Amino acid sequence: MKTCDTCGESIAPGSAVCPFCEAPQRPDPSARAEGPAVRDLDIEAGLPTVEEALRRLAAQLDRARRDGVRVVRVIHGWGSRAGGGGRIRAAARQWLQGQLEQRRVRLMLLGDHYTHTRPEGRDFIRRHPALRSSERTDRENPGITFVEP
Repeated sequence: MKTCDTCGESIAPGSAVCPFCEAPQRPDPSARAEGPAVRDLDIEAGLPTVEEALRRLAAQLDRARRDGVRVVRVIHGWGSRAGGGGRIRAAARQWLQGQLEQRRVRLMLLGDHYTHTRPEGRDFIRRHPALRSSERTDRENPGITFVEP
């Protein structure tokens, strides 16, 4: 059993609200599920529309948060040079920027900036050592964006 942060009554572990004083409870940091360090999310698979790709991105980021994933590697492609493409890439990055500004994601790192020669890339790799195994293939890749959900 756990005690209420406010009134001291015994309450069930994991309770969000005390049944006695109705005070909200702090989450137990040790109870947080620790998920995989990195999850890949390919939002361009199956050639979806921009709207469908964004729906997939939003749903999968919510799922990653629930699962305790530390980093999501969003694969959005970079478009074609001749056709000017990249609509999914542009829309995904714009949407993620909005999520960052609203503090719904902790961090967003463009694949273009993912390299040990840039301070933000170096810091990101240091914080997420599980990415070292793919550093060579992901380095300066404009077709991906890393997100801390």
